[in-house]
Amino acid sequence: MAIKNAFTSAPLENIIGAIQKCLVAHGAKKIMYDYSDEGVLTGLSFGITVNNKILGVKLPAKVAECERILIEQGLFNEKKKDHALRVAWASIRDWVTAQMAMIDLEMVKMEEVFLPYILDGDRTVYEIYQEKFISLPEHTNETA
Repeated sequence: MAIKNAFTSAPLENIIGAIQKCLVAHGAKKIMYDYSDEGVLTGLSFGITVNNKILGVKLPAKVAECERILIEQGLFNEKKKDHALRVAWASIRDWVTAQMAMIDLEMVKMEEVFLPYILDGDRTVYEIYQEKFISLPEHTNETA
């Protein structure tokens, strides 16, 4: 299966700008960017208003994972230092804009879409509940 955005040539600044513009157009507040010690963009956080409260949302970019997949599939361009970074963020851009289209159509609410990424302290809802997924009961096809 082809990797979406594997051959993107869009500059990172344009990709991030498109994400920011989309989020702001849909009411996001307080957009912040996370960087590694090397100055590489690793995530972005923003606020959404739910029931008159601003909730933090943290979207990570798992660039190392993206690079590994691109290498495994023979798609990684070693000549472009930021190739995996741009592919990861372009995929986030596409996901955010697709989710906003569903919000615009009132098929979902913003807090519903971003629920796994909503922050409770310094951890996301997904991170909090991730360990609980292990203890979910196994589904059986047996009938009583």
